[in-house]
Amino acid sequence: MSTPVSFPPKSLSQLRKLPSLLKRGEITLPMGKRLLVALCLMLDDPQLVATHTITELAEATGVSPASLTRLAKLLGFTGFVQFQALFRHAVSEPGRYYSEQATALVSSDQNSSLSSRINSHCQRQTENLLRTAEHLSESELDKAARLLVKAKRVRIAGRRQSYGLAAMFNYMLGLIRGGVGVVGAAGEGQAQTLAELDSRDLLVMFGSEPYSRDSVTLAQLACELKLPLLALTDSYHSPLAQLADASLLTQNASPLYTNSMVATVFMMETLLLHTARQLGDKAVAQLSRREELINRLNDEF
Repeated sequence: MSTPVSFPPKSLSQLRKLPSLLKRGEITLPMGKRLLVALCLMLDDPQLVATHTITELAEATGVSPASLTRLAKLLGFTGFVQFQALFRHAVSEPGRYYSEQATALVSSDQNSSLSSRINSHCQRQTENLLRTAEHLSESELDKAARLLVKAKRVRIAGRRQSYGLAAMFNYMLGLIRGGVGVVGAAGEGQAQTLAELDSRDLLVMFGSEPYSRDSVTLAQLACELKLPLLALTDSYHSPLAQLADASLLTQNASPLYTNSMVATVFMMETLLLHTARQLGDKAVAQLSRREELINRLNDEF
């Protein structure tokens, strides 16, 4: 199976995937725990790396300047200067995630047949599904389902493409329990959602690289307000995963010019299956009421 990181990483989004790959054992590097913690601190605050000298950065991350140089070389950079340049570029330049993906797509082998491209895409998505299932934590899945079962109200959020996932999850969860809604669906905005929720409720968030600033800010405020948070995201080092009470992670590597949703939909369905089993007869009763209304509206052909 291929990995979504090259050495040296070509972008900060690639580098952000590294901690998850290391924790799952998909990549091995002679990197101690302190150095990995330092890397995670730098990924949390790219501005810190971009604007500080190696000595200042070493002090801020709790490792030596020599260790930072060793880290840079472990990742395939010629040294700290090239490593820092990646962060400076990410901080100073506008995001180019989608156009970079599209450029790679357009410049790929034009001589391959359509069938081979379809097979290649199918293989990539199969790898994503297998990796997602292999590394799924049963305890985290159970925790996520319990959060969905016990919450008085559930609000689901996602920006840009993730809004579509939020809307899909809202419909599917709403079939088996009440009190479910999408953040912003009625035009009320994020502030209204935060104002009406408390510690008995649950905020579910969808998001993956490139992360929405609005989503991260919403998650941060939810944490400050002590609102339970469940994240469906793409890595242990996702800013949403760092803030969540429970996180379900998916593999989304794809040549697609935007985020692949195949593994996320698989995770969504896996979570809903487990939640329905925990709800038991309550889920059946909720579905029966929905079916009765559908029949009375004559809404099935």
